[in-house]
Amino acid sequence: MSRRGLRLMMFFACVVCVIMGAAETRAAETPPTVYASLPWLAGITRFIAGTTADIKEASLWNASGALRIPQRLPQGARLVALDPADASRFSMAKGSPGLYLLYENLPIEEHERGTLPFNPSVLPFLSQRLLKVLCEIIPDNYSFYQRRLAEFQSRLESSVEVGRSLIGTISVLDLTGSVSPWVRAACGHAVRPPRELWDAWTGNTRTADLALAIKEAESRNWWVITDPWTPQQIKTRISASPRLISITLPKTGQEFFDYLHAIYLEIWTAVETPRK
Repeated sequence: MSRRGLRLMMFFACVVCVIMGAAETRAAETPPTVYASLPWLAGITRFIAGTTADIKEASLWNASGALRIPQRLPQGARLVALDPADASRFSMAKGSPGLYLLYENLPIEEHERGTLPFNPSVLPFLSQRLLKVLCEIIPDNYSFYQRRLAEFQSRLESSVEVGRSLIGTISVLDLTGSVSPWVRAACGHAVRPPRELWDAWTGNTRTADLALAIKEAESRNWWVITDPWTPQQIKTRISASPRLISITLPKTGQEFFDYLHAIYLEIWTAVETPRK
């Protein structure tokens, strides 16, 4: 082989090495895809992970606030789930490859699970568990996740303070299905029916008591608050109340803290807007 031919071969070999090296660098820089089992869990995970991971929702809320799973997870997908019961919706059992659990066992009743993302006393513990899980997936980012966790907890506290400044003086009859802890953290006076009565109203019994509760709240100038997770049986019977405030679902793509703030803003706007 001539010297010219040899030089050409070496040149092309170098070019190939450069291209392959660049491809490997890009692959290393591409953040891993991680699915979160619940929409709100995806929101918190996205906040703490930042750009270190591509966080996707494994389930979505429909118009009535119920969870739906739009499609099966890809083969080999990483899934962050609350606990084994949560993971079972995706046909993944404890110990499955790619499954990361925040809790090995979370002994709470089903109706309490919906309140977790709206409970300011619980969210710090959930976010700490999430940091541990993210460090299992991407160990090199521990310091970054620590900083994001501190920011998460700081923003949580400031969001509640903003809520208190907006709605801290009003009184409400709390008929929300999930956001109750968040409303009660900022509201000056909130009354919620006992579980036994709530279950009766959900089952369309003791409806006279529900009508009486609404009438009493209105006579005291209290506001009646519902959310997307309030059972339809209750919503239907109170829809005509002139002091009703209905919290809406998160908008598509809305950040977690933006939605928490929007809950307080919706209440404040309803209270401050003159009723015709």
